[in-house]
Amino acid sequence: MAVLLALLLLALPAKPVNPAGSAEPRGTGREAAAPREEMTRFVFAWRGVPVGTVTLSRAAGRFTYASRHLHTRNGQPGERRRDVTLDVDAAGRVRGSKAMPQALWLWHGPPAPGCVVGREELSGREGPHCVTSVKGPQVEGTLLGTPFRARYGEGGTLEVLEVGESRFTVAAPGERLRAPPELFAQGLPVEGERGPLALAPPLRVPLRLEGMTPWDAPAARALAARVHAAFPEKGPGAADWAEDGAGEAGGCLAHALRFAAKAREQGVTVALVHGLLVVDGGPARPHAWVRVALATGGTLDLDPTSLDAVRSDTHLPLALEDARGPGLVAGERWLALLRGAHRVVRRP
Repeated sequence: MAVLLALLLLALPAKPVNPAGSAEPRGTGREAAAPREEMTRFVFAWRGVPVGTVTLSRAAGRFTYASRHLHTRNGQPGERRRDVTLDVDAAGRVRGSKAMPQALWLWHGPPAPGCVVGREELSGREGPHCVTSVKGPQVEGTLLGTPFRARYGEGGTLEVLEVGESRFTVAAPGERLRAPPELFAQGLPVEGERGPLALAPPLRVPLRLEGMTPWDAPAARALAARVHAAFPEKGPGAADWAEDGAGEAGGCLAHALRFAAKAREQGVTVALVHGLLVVDGGPARPHAWVRVALATGGTLDLDPTSLDAVRSDTHLPLALEDARGPGLVAGERWLALLRGAHRVVRRP
């Protein structure tokens, strides 16, 4: 899998609205306090797949938004870095403007109900950013018309932000955390030489999701073969980030998404498997495939990217997800791997 370069953090396509009262910022009532120097880091996931980190830092008069996210170079996953530093006043507005940096507005809160003029840090777009509901630490609203949900911790610092299919999760201060580009490019070491793959400590993965449709194995295998043949280019591309895997070039995520979409057209619901793949004794790298519920009982895992058999010594499932869902369980489990909470081992 790889990330489409155009997938920029918090640069969300939307048609701005212009609600009344959006010209002046409304914050938490702490605007006049001089900010202390501080820094917070978030992991960015798209539909459960970790694709980057965002670091927010603020000192007197300055706010910096720094992103490290996956980017494909010559068919290989790499990293792209983007940093934006803005001069801001004590109220958090960009100097010489009525706009507040989007992430800075969300960072400490919860923000008060109402609207501000916000600026997306990476794109520079400005427009209304509104809070429509505050229920304790939970906040809902819109960013340039796109709905968002946020959750804040006891200290009023943003812990989780969900915007469309994107999710930002805070990393604890001082926490050692691998960047997603390193996970995709380098993989995880595998302890042991032979035997089924496992995590230590283990994570439970269910055999099936609720709502999966019983299907015949021959029909499922035939669809996997058609999806495999439909991609003339076997590499990362835009299809990896389309819900139906549409496009000519795509990696494992595109193949799995297209399989799920074609199955839905036949009235069949399958599960998307987030997991790790080990090839020829190498490291364990992120991979995606599909799981089908069989009419005869049991399940069948298929890898339409390679058409290789899904075996316990090559494929290690981490989570099952709805192919059209946000992938929240997968996101939490990938984050645990980035934190080093689990090791990949072979069980004799």
